[in-house]
Amino acid sequence: MAKTLFYARVSTRDQKLDLQLDAAGKLGVKTADIYVEKASGARHDRPMLAKALDELKPGDTLACYKLDRIGRSVVHVAKLLADLEERGVHFRTVEDGLNTQGPTGKLILHVLGAVAQFERDLILERTKAGLAAARKRGTRLGPPIKWSPDMAMKARRLMTRDGLNADDAAKVLGVSRRTMFRGLKAAREHDELLRAD
Repeated sequence: MAKTLFYARVSTRDQKLDLQLDAAGKLGVKTADIYVEKASGARHDRPMLAKALDELKPGDTLACYKLDRIGRSVVHVAKLLADLEERGVHFRTVEDGLNTQGPTGKLILHVLGAVAQFERDLILERTKAGLAAARKRGTRLGPPIKWSPDMAMKARRLMTRDGLNADDAAKVLGVSRRTMFRGLKAAREHDELLRAD
């Protein structure tokens, strides 16, 4: 038999759950089927929400007081609702009046999905523009280089005077073999430029 699970969330321990619990009561949700979370909406790990989602079966309904209680962002809410729809689970809010069982709810699902995709596209576009601007300014992208100019001298000394092979020299310096050889190549090119001047 299909059942309704209710998810209630407050951001701080001082906030009251009364409105949300009253809403669960109006829906006739049993106390055992109410999942209470005391966590910020921005948190990725919400164990009580995860537990409620695990309990849901096709035909069941996940309910909450308002849409902002369940999601961190439009993208998160849209993904969550799409996952529920795929599993055959309904979703409803008490205060906002959203119910995915009806045609209006399904329309809202599609609108949320479109808005979420638009938001993702904007973020991607801004990221690409930011990277292009950084490259144009000559900013090096990627992880920081663990190589300093004096390390080339140390690497040469380790391999020539101390007789270490490249792998062992790189380990002593705390870098990868590839980083060490790139650093040595850059040092050689730098030395050649100085000699050319």
